[in-house]
Amino acid sequence: MVIRNATFLMRRVMATRRRGADLEAAIHTAVQSELMTHGYAGLTFEGVAAAAETSKAVLYRRWPTKASMVFASVAGADSSPLHTPDTGSLVGDLTQLLRDGNALFTHHGRGMILGILSDADEATAESMREVIFRRAAELVGPIAEHARERGELGPNPIPTRALALPMDLLRNETLLRRPLDDDGIAEIVDTCVVPLFRVWSSAPDSVGPP
Repeated sequence: MVIRNATFLMRRVMATRRRGADLEAAIHTAVQSELMTHGYAGLTFEGVAAAAETSKAVLYRRWPTKASMVFASVAGADSSPLHTPDTGSLVGDLTQLLRDGNALFTHHGRGMILGILSDADEATAESMREVIFRRAAELVGPIAEHARERGELGPNPIPTRALALPMDLLRNETLLRRPLDDDGIAEIVDTCVVPLFRVWSSAPDSVGPP
């Protein structure tokens, strides 16, 4: 028993001495695990510190609030839970992406996003908005390129703000109203996004859509 306790204490000491990338990776993994287990509301500095085998002081030196800690972990994740689909058509790709996003926001993301926004200071909230906007455009950009290669869109570039629109509309609906059904997703795709993409991609750069 004494040897077992000594081994456990040695592991704890070695864990607390981690530095740099190893420590950051352990913390981010712990945050992700705690989010999946307890959700944003139930996540605590104590729980993350225990899961990462470090101390609360180490966490507080990096992130003064839970919101900033969670956002840093989510933004720094190696892979996104959403991926660009390739169904063979512009409407199909956009529809599948919004379905996947709808499921993510409904089951995991809604509480986290609302929690971070309610707790975040101005800097964290602004960083979150920038990351969400950029990732939305990164997901939809390849969809537009594939559609252009198939001849569904014109040759001109689509502005980043327009590319981010599908995910912006989805996030607004799921966060502020309710999860979308297939009819709601079809409405976004057919009446808002596809017409806008077609106008932008066919309009001269100097003119833009009417």
